[in-house]
Amino acid sequence: MEIEKEVKKITLGHEIGAGAACLKCKDKCEGFDLHFWRKICRNCKCGVEDHDVQLETEENKKVGRLFEDTKYTGLIAKLKRDGIPSYKGNQVTFSIPAASISTATPVPASSFVPGSSQTYTPNAQSAHAPPVAATAVPGASIHSPAAPATGRTAASGTGHGAALGTGHSDASGTGRTAALGTSHSASIPSKGPGAATTAVPTPTAVPAKTDVVKSVTYEWAPPGINQGLALLYMELLPPERRPIAGSAGADYRKKQMAKQLPDHDQDPERCHELSPNEVKQMQQYVRKYKDEALGIGDITLPEEMGLQAGLAGESGPQGVGAGGKPGAGTTGTPGDKGDAVATMGKVGTPGADGTSLSGPAGNYSCHRCQLPMKKGEPAVYAERAGYDKLWHPACFVCCNCSELLVDMIYFWKKDKLYCGRHYGDSEKPRCAGCDELIFSNEYTQAEGHDWHLKHFCCFHCDCVLAGETYVMEKDKPVCKPCYMKNHAVCCAACQNPIEPEAQRVSYGEHHWHAEPQCFQCSCCSKCLMGQRFMALQGMLLCSVECKKKIMAS
Repeated sequence: MEIEKEVKKITLGHEIGAGAACLKCKDKCEGFDLHFWRKICRNCKCGVEDHDVQLETEENKKVGRLFEDTKYTGLIAKLKRDGIPSYKGNQVTFSIPAASISTATPVPASSFVPGSSQTYTPNAQSAHAPPVAATAVPGASIHSPAAPATGRTAASGTGHGAALGTGHSDASGTGRTAALGTSHSASIPSKGPGAATTAVPTPTAVPAKTDVVKSVTYEWAPPGINQGLALLYMELLPPERRPIAGSAGADYRKKQMAKQLPDHDQDPERCHELSPNEVKQMQQYVRKYKDEALGIGDITLPEEMGLQAGLAGESGPQGVGAGGKPGAGTTGTPGDKGDAVATMGKVGTPGADGTSLSGPAGNYSCHRCQLPMKKGEPAVYAERAGYDKLWHPACFVCCNCSELLVDMIYFWKKDKLYCGRHYGDSEKPRCAGCDELIFSNEYTQAEGHDWHLKHFCCFHCDCVLAGETYVMEKDKPVCKPCYMKNHAVCCAACQNPIEPEAQRVSYGEHHWHAEPQCFQCSCCSKCLMGQRFMALQGMLLCSVECKKKIMAS
C-alpha cells in the first residue's frame, strides 16, 4: 500500500504540465513530458520553465517551504486543505492618473465679460492638480470622474471640479460649477443711447478628458511599504525586467523563480533516490542556510537608513523584532510596514517625519556599483549585510549570474549576495545530470562537471557511461551509438558517418575521413593528406590542371 502511494505521488508530480506546448521549440515538441530525474522534457530536452505550464501554485508552495520556520513566516500562509505553507504573492495593480488631456479653448480676454456666467480658464493645466505618484491599493483602481456640465459643490464649501481641480463658482454664488473648457456666447449691449449690440464670438469647445487613468498590474511588487515608493522602485528596474503581467518581464520572473530557487535544493522529496544519510545531510544544509544566509531585501530611503544606523550606533541591527529588521514586531499602519513583514520603520517620502534631507544619506554608495545613493530614491537593504550596505534596485543581483534576485530573495555569504542556486553551488557540488546538489561522499568528475555515479549517463538513452566511449555534445555526454545516430557527420567521399574516434578532415561544411581512399583528388585520385588542395563544390582538386579538366567535363 505504501509503495502504491509513493508511485501515485510520483505519477501525479509528472502529470503537472503534461502535454504543454514548448515556447522555444514550438511545433517541434510533441508536448511537455517530464524526464523521471533530469528535470527536463523528454521530447525536446527543454526545461519546464520553457513550456506553457502554469506553475504559480507550485512556485508559491516552493517559496512557502523556503520561508517555513524562518523569521519571514509572515510572508506565507497555511493552505486550509493540507497545511502546506504557501507564499503570498504580492500582485499589485497601480492606477496612475495620466497627465490630463484637457484641451478647453480659452476665451480671449477681450471677450470675457466680468459678472457673466462664463468660466475662463487661462491655462488648461491650471485647472488640474500637478501630476503626483498615486498611492495604489492592491487590486483596486482609482478613477477621476469626469466633471458634469453643472454640478453642485459640497456642503463644506469645497468645490468639485474636473480632474482633481478646484471647482469654479459662478458670480451668482449659487455654488454651481461650470463645465471645464466650456464657454458661452453673450450679446452685450453697449451703454449709451442707440448703442449697437456686440456679439461675442463662440470658440469651438473641446470636451475635457479628465478620467484618464492608466492601470498597470505587476505580478510582484515589494510588500508592506507605501505603494508610491513601491512604484518608484519598479520604475528604477530595467524596463525588460519589470514583472508587468503579460510582458517579457513577467516571463523573466517566472524563469528566474524556477532557476534561482530550485525546489530540489530544499525538499528531499523532490530529489531522486536519496539515501537516509543523504536526506539527513540535506536537512542539515537547509537548516543552515535558513539560519545563516536566507533573507529578503527591504526597501528604504538612504536618508532614513542613515538615521537608523545612527540610532544603532552603526554597530548593526538593534532591537530586531519578528521580521528581523528595525521596527519589526510593531503593528503596521497604512503606508508603514506591519508586523508580518520585515520593516525599516516608517518609510515615506523625503521630508516626512523622521526624515532628514541633510542627513547622512550622502555617505551611502551602492555596494555593487559604488555610485552614490540619491536622496528620495528607494534603495534595497539586506538585513544580513548590516546597516552600512545599500543597493540600487537594479544592482540587487546575484554575484555569480548577475541576474536580479527574484522577489528580492537573497542568500548572504562572505560579504556577497547569491541567488539560491549559486549559493548551493558554493556549498556543495551539483550534479550536471539531475541538477541536484550532491550529498553523497562518492561522486565522479568528468568534463569539468560533477556527477552522481548513477547519473553519468548518455543524454539520449540514459545508459551508464562508466568505462564506455562517449562524446560531449553541447556539454552533454552521449554514448557512441546515439552519437552515430544523431550527431555524426558523413564523409563527403564515401557517404558513411565518421566515427567519433576516427580522424577526419573538415573544410567548411564538408568532412572527409582522414584516409587516402577518401581524402583524394576528385580528378586524378591523388592522396591529398599533407598536400595543398583546392575545393570546388564539395570536390577536392590537387592542381589547376585537374580543375580545368573537371570544369571542361
